[in-house]
Amino acid sequence: MTSRLLPRLRFLLLAALLAVAPAFAVTVPDLYEVAMPVAASRDAAFVDALKVVVVRVSGRRDAAVRLGGALNNPRQYVQRFGFTADNVLQVGFDSVSVDKLLTDAGLPVWGRERPATLVLLNVQATDGSSYWIDSAASTVEREAISRAAKQRGLPIIWPEMTTQDRTQINAGVDASADPSALLQAAARYNANAALLGTARTDGAGGLSVRWTLASDDGAASAAGSLEEGVNLAADTFARVYSASGTTLDSVMVEVSGIGNLGAYATTLNYLEGMTLVRGVAVEQVLGDTLRFKLAIRGDATTLRRALALDGKLVPLAPADAAAPVDRLQFQYQP
Repeated sequence: MTSRLLPRLRFLLLAALLAVAPAFAVTVPDLYEVAMPVAASRDAAFVDALKVVVVRVSGRRDAAVRLGGALNNPRQYVQRFGFTADNVLQVGFDSVSVDKLLTDAGLPVWGRERPATLVLLNVQATDGSSYWIDSAASTVEREAISRAAKQRGLPIIWPEMTTQDRTQINAGVDASADPSALLQAAARYNANAALLGTARTDGAGGLSVRWTLASDDGAASAAGSLEEGVNLAADTFARVYSASGTTLDSVMVEVSGIGNLGAYATTLNYLEGMTLVRGVAVEQVLGDTLRFKLAIRGDATTLRRALALDGKLVPLAPADAAAPVDRLQFQYQP
């Protein structure tokens, strides 16, 4: 596309872009917001709140320790705050400032686009019976996991536990080396992964859980508390989807199947809204295929994985296929 045509196209698309909202299937809008009860002092509550945010945004459980004294003046990163009647600090931190704090310390940034995880938890009672925690349950187990997921910024989904759910879950348990059955259950709930837990009462009266995480990258396992399952998923996904470094990389993204103005506007707005993306330029138009040049934080592999989360852009080649590392090809999915 020539330089003379680009400004005109931008002008014609302005109204359409304003009318198109970002179409992420999985977003966490409140990564930088915390509600922190005031215990010792209000100053200490600000520090504790910032510690939660740096762990959540970096995906690293040791982020607060790595940052050390840099967290001692948390108010410089605050965008807004207030205190409730029962003395709870409600604070929103500035995302740009927090991201810079992390990158300057050599820590990664895990964006708002995150995998949704279906949680499948079976609790075995002391009398030998067992029950599943489903979407209608109101139990201490569900509350503990939901609270931990909020802390880590992990989107989770609770199942209805239909007969089909139970059949697929049992198949996944029987063939634990192959997570495909668990992924089929996750797909029914538009989730990207499944987290299966089997909880038993330990000697101290608490619960000990054996966790298995099934995702497109395979299976991972852990054992411990209810919260350990959330940590397993968050740690695993953060390694895959987070990006480090202060420099930007350049990646060409070719998208075919863009047959009208609305599809173009949707795709452009989608790419510009991604956390990893810092700039988008239209390089070429050939029929229904557009080539975009993206300035990104991270690399092409990380970008490809993030784009695959919601399926709006479908890869034209398998992830392990030989292809230029600086060019990705997708098909637009209405």
